[in-house]
Amino acid sequence: AGETIPVDGEVIEGSSRLNRAILTGESEEVEVDVGDTVYAGTLNRSAELRISVRATGDDSRLARILAQVDESAQRRAPVVLLADRLASKLVLVVLSLAAATFFLWIRRGDSAAAWDNTIALLISTCPCALALATPLAMTAAVGRAARTGIYVKGGDTLESLSRPGWLVLDKTGTLTVGETTLVSWSGDEGLRPMILALEATSTHPIAAGFRRAWSGLTPAASAEVQHTIGGGIVGTVGGHHVVLGSPRFLATELPHAPASVSVASDGYTPVLVAVDGRIVGRASFGDAIRPDAAAALATLRARGWRTLLLSGDSQSVSARVGAELGFAPDEIVAEATPEEKAARVTALVQAVGGGRTPPCVAMVGDGVNDAAAIAAATVGIGVHGGAEASLATADVAMTRDGLTALVALDTGARRSMTMIRRNIAWALAYNVVGVGLAMTGHITPLVAAIMMPTSSLTVVLASWLGRTFTKDGR
Repeated sequence: AGETIPVDGEVIEGSSRLNRAILTGESEEVEVDVGDTVYAGTLNRSAELRISVRATGDDSRLARILAQVDESAQRRAPVVLLADRLASKLVLVVLSLAAATFFLWIRRGDSAAAWDNTIALLISTCPCALALATPLAMTAAVGRAARTGIYVKGGDTLESLSRPGWLVLDKTGTLTVGETTLVSWSGDEGLRPMILALEATSTHPIAAGFRRAWSGLTPAASAEVQHTIGGGIVGTVGGHHVVLGSPRFLATELPHAPASVSVASDGYTPVLVAVDGRIVGRASFGDAIRPDAAAALATLRARGWRTLLLSGDSQSVSARVGAELGFAPDEIVAEATPEEKAARVTALVQAVGGGRTPPCVAMVGDGVNDAAAIAAATVGIGVHGGAEASLATADVAMTRDGLTALVALDTGARRSMTMIRRNIAWALAYNVVGVGLAMTGHITPLVAAIMMPTSSLTVVLASWLGRTFTKDGR
């Protein structure tokens, strides 16, 4: 108990509870018994297991998922930036205009003016400003993003994000805080020290949830505490017989279980408390939704993003979280394996089409189970506290809690592309004016040489002073 399972195999002795979040993203633990299959990377939480090995090393399921991550990352082609697409055309246009200027003035019989005007044209149309427009703006934007806790690995990522398409989100650890939390409590205040007494030595997530919620209270003295795997805890506290656990567990432990032991599922994990044979309290546990999630998603949807909840958790839990955050029923996919997540994202990327400027498919996740999907997306986003594999694969790594950072990322990407287009427009407009003045003989090579740095300096200042990334995305 407490160790990470190192191989894929089959349980041949023992029963326990496993944390499979690294593979499935599920917030709740699962029970395993003799004959069940277990996988490398999952955490054995409660009891000793004896396992017959079926696969090790590169043959394990975890290794195959990571291999899929590498394959998806290598297949991805970089987005071609706007300035790169203009460069080859600009060179041809400038050379053609220079040749035209020379021959027009030669035909007038003024060879000196032909040389002067042609040289002035070539100087004034130096592509310095155009060459600086994109990298300067991107460098400034990426630097500002980093100062707000958003690390962008490439300028092509910002270009893709400026074209809203699908925003695919994992649930556990992304839309939720990623830990078992006491959502609601109904019962006498005096029950709390009794509950903490029973849960004091337990490693179960429910016990940790009680301790976090009531960290300021002192546990009462307890004796004869007995743990039942997958059920609950029975003990004596202050001379009272206390039973704490699932509704099914209390139905078996109480001599005359009342009808109230049957609890309807609401997407949370119910825990009942009975003292001396009478149910006196109820707690609900779940993975709490991040406080800023609803507002952030509403803002992103208003900006043109379509959202999809892609979770490895159960249907009931995923449906509850999705409904609270405004996802339509057909925008919620539950119980998805890592392989299915990657396949879904790949299908969305193919559905939006290819071409130079396809809509973006962004995948937001935090676990190894999301890494393959993150790699398959147009833009992969790893959230704060995520697994190393997902952060290493992602194009954007968040170091801030919450989803407000997604709004800031979307805002920053749009503003960065606006700044790039403005820089390019200025550089092209300057070149057009310079060409007109040079071809008509209104500027000399010396004047052109003085004018040339003006456009570059303008681009530098615009990139430096541009307001792209802010912490709140405003």
